[in-house]
Amino acid sequence: MITFLAYLTIGFLLLIIGSHFFVEGATSVAKNMKIPTIVIGLTIVAFATSAPEILVSYISALAAESSLAIGNAIGSNTANIALVMGSMAIIKTISLDSLVIRNLMKALFLISIIMIIPFFDNYLSQLEGKIILGGFLITMLWLLKFNFSLSKKENAVNAYNKDLPATSSSNIPLSQAFFILIFGLFILFYGADVVVKYAIEFAQELQIPQTIIGITVVAIGTSLPELSVSITSAIKGEHGLAIGNIIGSNIFNLLAVVGLAAAISPTNLPENMLSVHFFLMLTLTALLFFLTFRKENIIRKSEGLILLLIFLTYIGYIISYS
Repeated sequence: MITFLAYLTIGFLLLIIGSHFFVEGATSVAKNMKIPTIVIGLTIVAFATSAPEILVSYISALAAESSLAIGNAIGSNTANIALVMGSMAIIKTISLDSLVIRNLMKALFLISIIMIIPFFDNYLSQLEGKIILGGFLITMLWLLKFNFSLSKKENAVNAYNKDLPATSSSNIPLSQAFFILIFGLFILFYGADVVVKYAIEFAQELQIPQTIIGITVVAIGTSLPELSVSITSAIKGEHGLAIGNIIGSNIFNLLAVVGLAAAISPTNLPENMLSVHFFLMLTLTALLFFLTFRKENIIRKSEGLILLLIFLTYIGYIISYS
């Protein structure tokens, strides 16, 4: 047991170190290429931090365990909003006063609602998986167009890069910035792999059921890159990078992770997948949508605490009734 805890500690330290370099590299690339950091967060960072979920989805589907991958995706989205966003807000009040964030939030909310359709009968076919993957490709094309149009608008660049901290490496050459980003990404992935591997072994050592491991340990474990990157971004004042990362990751999880798993291997879902797990994810997405469009345009520390308490209550519910 001590060995498991030691490896988990090492994994968490690697996540912290990797996220520092990754955020530094991403923001430096954004500044060199005059791209708003929120766009970097939505594309490069979101894809990178969703890679663990995509990997879990692929491996699980090949083993005819697509339900584990899909549960992981839904659980990760719940964790991203309640755990990650909640933790960010507790550390520092989050500003949502951005037209870009509002448009992205509309997209995530719309996608979340549409995804009720394939989940409605608690069965995902290969055809549904392929359609969802098609929706992912269309969404990615839109994101690339969105990225290009924003990068051409000088006022948008100024709006999203003006809050970069003075300590940020603004004079780092582009090639060096890419190296720092990739180096941070490597450490981040390795740290996440260590945490997930030994957390699962630790749970199995305690004879915790596999379903609970998938919904809790794997979902939280694969959300650690988002948590680490977003908290580091929040501390550095990079709200655009952090929020773009969360929204982008949730879109990736709903479309790429779920679509890939179902396209490879159709699966039956637990009876409470839609009524409990998907419903909570959708409710949290709707809550984030409301917070984005209300007059204040912020997430207060007290509201971050509420989000975190919701997540802890959810985990407690799963452990008690599974």
